[in-house]
Amino acid sequence: MNNGKIRAFHSLEAVDFGQEEQSELLRLRKSSMKRVLFVTWDGPQVSYLQGLFLPIFCLLERYGWAFHVLQFTWGDRECVRQNMAACEAAGIPYRSVKVWRKPVSAGSFLTAFKGHRDIRKAIKDWDIDILMPRSTLPLLSSLRALRHVSLPLVFDADGLPIDERVDFGGSSSTGVTYRVLRDIESLGVRKSKVVLTRTEKAAEILQARAGAGTLAGKFFCVTNGRDSDQFSLRESNDIARTRLELGVDPKAPLIVYAGSLGQQYCLPEMLALFRNVLAYRSDARLLLLTGSPEIAVAEIHHYAELKENVIVRTVEPADVASFLAISDLGLGLRRMSFSMQGVSPIKLGEYLLCGLPVVATRGIGNTAGITEDVGYLVQDPDSEALEKAAAWFVEKVLGDREGFRARARKLGMTQYSLQASVDSYRRALNAAVGHSEGLAEGTVA
Repeated sequence: MNNGKIRAFHSLEAVDFGQEEQSELLRLRKSSMKRVLFVTWDGPQVSYLQGLFLPIFCLLERYGWAFHVLQFTWGDRECVRQNMAACEAAGIPYRSVKVWRKPVSAGSFLTAFKGHRDIRKAIKDWDIDILMPRSTLPLLSSLRALRHVSLPLVFDADGLPIDERVDFGGSSSTGVTYRVLRDIESLGVRKSKVVLTRTEKAAEILQARAGAGTLAGKFFCVTNGRDSDQFSLRESNDIARTRLELGVDPKAPLIVYAGSLGQQYCLPEMLALFRNVLAYRSDARLLLLTGSPEIAVAEIHHYAELKENVIVRTVEPADVASFLAISDLGLGLRRMSFSMQGVSPIKLGEYLLCGLPVVATRGIGNTAGITEDVGYLVQDPDSEALEKAAAWFVEKVLGDREGFRARARKLGMTQYSLQASVDSYRRALNAAVGHSEGLAEGTVA
């Protein structure tokens, strides 16, 4: 079997293989792939596995990385079934572990403490080569599992989640829980071959916390890329039809927010911004796409004058893009805090790829390329800033909607594409197993 045909097979080039040759290529490909166990910890309202990670994992398979998912979750059977179905459709093996939630804190720690058995079983059954826990509690389970198994550890730190609990979850930075989680985090950083972060600032913080001797070279900043075929522009006829189904006039300004709701997501500020837009355009509509509609409805009650103009929907992850693409502006405001230095909002890439200019918080995520011809950045979403953002949208964006649509899409393709994300993961995974970063597409890591 010549190397050219093997490379062509991996890069999905059109080559005329015989049946026996195809079987042999499949066998060679599977035997040479590195198997990664991704250990994650998710609630029922979290769609990161389906929406963010599975597309990345699927594309990484072309480069010789076979992912397997072990999900700790307190979602119900239907939630687990949906995740399993999504993984099966992607060709990714999946298992779930029930998280004890009573009492919440103690139950979570007990689940993580015993979770090493589930991880060791998955490692054995799937013949895993790399262990990749996402966030702190899966890291605890993984560290315990590695006391009996020798594998490279790739720690996906996923921002600064422990500090986010302090900033927005009511935890104390001097409490026992915080100190224990910080110790686990620092130990994990020291023990890991590679640490994944979403921002360079998060890497600096984690390196300092881990202490002297922690090398900067083990930190890799990966991006939250999205599929540019799914998150894409739509034809004008499609936009008009979908808007009518939603009950929105095709010519009315439509502002959208897609994602979680909570203290850090600035829902009151979003509603205040929308109220400013309504002062210019009474036909404007605000669409809130969220898995927590009860939070949205409760907050909207404080803005009685907006109720008729705000639409709240919960949709499947696969349907989000179609609603973004019919809108005129995407909202990405986040409340600035210490923990927010480590996050990179997924929604910014989704908005831009769908041709949406954005109003976002400066310095949270990769906002360096967002200038006023594609977005409006605010340092602090106070009343003055929100008034200026509304004026920018009405006077600039609505006056040049197609120009903004094209420029937003271009920036999205440059900085937020799925391929850019996959390339960042490849560099990190190659480092974990001692390979060079320059593997060409279609070769086996």
